[in-house]
Amino acid sequence: MRPAAIVFAIAVAAQWIVPLSGIWLQERTIARGVALRIECAAPDPYDPLRGRYLAVQPAEVKLAAPAGMPDADVVPVWATLVAGDDGLSRIESLALEPVAGPTVIRLSGVKRRSGEAGDEALLTWPFDRFYLNERLGPDADRIVAERFRAGSRPVAEIRVFEGRAVLTDVLLDGVSIREVVKEPRT
Repeated sequence: MRPAAIVFAIAVAAQWIVPLSGIWLQERTIARGVALRIECAAPDPYDPLRGRYLAVQPAEVKLAAPAGMPDADVVPVWATLVAGDDGLSRIESLALEPVAGPTVIRLSGVKRRSGEAGDEALLTWPFDRFYLNERLGPDADRIVAERFRAGSRPVAEIRVFEGRAVLTDVLLDGVSIREVVKEPRT
């Protein structure tokens, strides 16, 4: 076999292996992960290339910076989540080094800034979009906005496994947004 053919075969294999490994990691997290719920806001933007989705923004985006946090713009941190009495999970602690645990998530970035109450960590969560069927998107947007104005906050349902988090659903008053949109409107 010629060297060019070997390089071509490796390139073709890599084009399949890279996306399939990402899919495998996500499906493994969904299958084996711990289910958690996080309070969030969920406006409904539209992207012509990616379609209709709910932009999921967890409510916790600022916490006290962990001790020893460098002055770098973006650093990885590990957040340990704990479920409260209301069933919603909140960040119990942040660590600069990897920690083990069934409810630990590696956040994609943190910026540090000084505030009146001390240094704050601005959190960037590893998920930010929940995709919907193109036909359900406008109704979902309207329903979320109505319920949000009425005081009901959307809840992101995630699965956590080995530091990875996958967004599996968005709930309104404990019911999946997919089911809420299908309900007859009065």
